[in-house]
Amino acid sequence: MTGDRFLVSRGLRLRVRSFGGGAPAAVLLHGWLDHLGSLDGLGPLLAPCAALEFRGHGASDRAPPGGFYHFVEYLADLDGALDALGLDKVRLVGHSLGGSVSLLYAAARPGRVEHATLIDAVPLTVGPEEVPLRLATWLDELKAPRRRRLVASVEEAADRLRRFNPRLEAAAARHLAGQGVAPDPEQEGKLAWLWDPLLRAHSPMPFTEPALQAAVAQVKAPVLVIRGGSGFMPEAEAVRSRFAALPRLRVETIEGGSHHLHLERPGEVAAIIREDWARL
Repeated sequence: MTGDRFLVSRGLRLRVRSFGGGAPAAVLLHGWLDHLGSLDGLGPLLAPCAALEFRGHGASDRAPPGGFYHFVEYLADLDGALDALGLDKVRLVGHSLGGSVSLLYAAARPGRVEHATLIDAVPLTVGPEEVPLRLATWLDELKAPRRRRLVASVEEAADRLRRFNPRLEAAAARHLAGQGVAPDPEQEGKLAWLWDPLLRAHSPMPFTEPALQAAVAQVKAPVLVIRGGSGFMPEAEAVRSRFAALPRLRVETIEGGSHHLHLERPGEVAAIIREDWARL
């Protein structure tokens, strides 16, 4: 059973899609510029669970005037969403951005997260020397208009996704595009991407590697990383080395899987996750 509803977190309406009946044991988190529809293949295989759509994505509310999309905002929105769902304990499954949120939330709320799965995801960090330029760039980007970006058709939207990620399968691109664009009433009903253009602005509050490592040291939950063999992640051994401080880390690779392997190969991804959950 699948159904959509909205909950309120920090004053914003965020869309939630439920898979299966009863209270969700896991919350699924999508990637940057995606939407919760990207989790449609995986959700039924991990039911009962719920997919949360981040601010500025899909049908969820945008950041209000004067607001922004600093990475930490996603953690706070997730915290409020879990409160609204009544979940004192949760397993998190995140793709890309959602995986980074899952890991950092497990660090901030170690008593609340039972398990975290990162699908082709590790947190991005910058060097402190990059921050001054980011500050200047951010101020410039805040002045850009927030009109949604137009697209001629769903087919063109799918083609654009594949130009960005050539290894993305055509069917997966079509699925992402189908739920990722809609007529925009502010632009004469022309078809446009649903994500807020402000999402593309560079945050001046990035994580540095020392800060990330200090946070990771607080994680208590088992962490599972699932790489796509043709995805965006570094090699498995590099991931293990970088996150050696985690109390229990498992890294698995699905050969041939792209960055969106959860959409292209949901059965294999779900089987690995359920195997790890069985060890809890």
